[in-house]
Amino acid sequence: MKIYIQRVKRFLHLAHAQNRTVTVDQSVERGGEDLGFRPTELWLIGLSSCSMMTLIRYAEQNALPLTDVSVNAEDTVDENGDISAIDFSVSFTGDLTDEQKESLLQHVKKNCKVLRTVGSHIAISFKESDLTDTPNEGTSCTLEGGNCCT
Repeated sequence: MKIYIQRVKRFLHLAHAQNRTVTVDQSVERGGEDLGFRPTELWLIGLSSCSMMTLIRYAEQNALPLTDVSVNAEDTVDENGDISAIDFSVSFTGDLTDEQKESLLQHVKKNCKVLRTVGSHIAISFKESDLTDTPNEGTSCTLEGGNCCT
């Protein structure tokens, strides 16, 4: 894997991987213009996406009746400003038993490659949730050319 980061101005950067580009910036409070993802948001997106893909792959390999899944992730910051915990809330769609759901969550915690890179000083938890508070509900996305904008 190879990436390229290109500075546009001050904290605003373009991050390139394969044939895709994402904008990275800091919040206004931290001196940026809030024109892109913050690095910690990208990190949390990577952890969440890998977790979700690992869960889906496991469900498919074991013929579990999972028809859809959504993930919310939230970090907790300690008094020094360091991330001390990440809580994942997972919403399952499909005719899964409680045991199958628990098996999926345990499998993800042990087998997601990106999640395994997180140090033991950060507590990781997974729980089932109905995700009634989806922050970006109503946004639209097309994946033409591998890009998504709204």
